[in-house]
Amino acid sequence: MKISRPFFVACSCAAVLAAGCATIPIKQYFVLNYKPQDMARRISPAAYPFTVRLKDLDIEDAYSRPQLVYRQSPFQLEYYSYKLWAVKPSRMITDLIQKHLVSVGLMSHIVRRFDEGLAPDYEIGGSIESLEEYDSEKIWFAHIALWLRLARLSDGKTLYARHFDKRKRVFSNEPQDVVKAMSEIMEYIMNQACIDMDGILARELGVAQAAGAADSALVDTSQTGIENAQ
Repeated sequence: MKISRPFFVACSCAAVLAAGCATIPIKQYFVLNYKPQDMARRISPAAYPFTVRLKDLDIEDAYSRPQLVYRQSPFQLEYYSYKLWAVKPSRMITDLIQKHLVSVGLMSHIVRRFDEGLAPDYEIGGSIESLEEYDSEKIWFAHIALWLRLARLSDGKTLYARHFDKRKRVFSNEPQDVVKAMSEIMEYIMNQACIDMDGILARELGVAQAAGAADSALVDTSQTGIENAQ
């Protein structure tokens, strides 16, 4: 059957108008962020005279992508199409660790590369295992699991290695509130890691009262809602 040109044009215009009526989702970009607080207690009030290299954290492949991850079962991951990290997740968390360490002034210098002019004495590294929203029909959680390690570069000895696996319930089922809760989890992790490393660096410097002073110190979680994920 031969289709007339006017009929073809009319159909084409209708198709264009219909497409124009469809709502195109707007991409939203998120970043973990918080303002580090001074350490409530520390062995040395002054920064330890060490240069520490902060190495970019490794990350599991499933989380090394721009989309925010959500999980509704232990066996399946899903990815938001239009809710994205503004910075690569591994870089974002490493940047946040640097921001925290610089803010509390635990070490004299923090560098990211070996060619920054200062020879590092120690290296902080680690790996990100989970960075996700975990939700069911009724309950949502923010969940972060990662390793942090501190090594002495002169002999390669690992002085500190700690696994954190934390979650926090989110009462508003919105991804931006999950990101806020993730930020609070990272603040908790870094507060605890700084207490741990305070004791280790004090021993490295030969501070007598360091023995046992920080090993048993814990960040108070009674008001944070942060709990072990397992």
